[in-house]
Amino acid sequence: MELSNPERANTYRIRVKESLDNRFTDWLENLSLIPQENGETILLGSFTDQPALRGFLDQLWNLNITVITIERIENES
Repeated sequence: MELSNPERANTYRIRVKESLDNRFTDWLENLSLIPQENGETILLGSFTDQPALRGFLDQLWNLNITVITIERIENES
């Protein structure tokens, strides 16, 4: 996954159904992993462009991780 200059990248909040633990930390690179009380996990991070985001979502799909929501967060300028 390619992360870039924060001025050019879009930040996303991705909510997944599964409870992801520290085993995923290395794979997630610069994304923050935020466990939720209901067993879901929020992944928070930036992607250089739509293909980078799509590639990450494809990897989640391949791991059979269920994506509930994807929300783009407006970067403060």
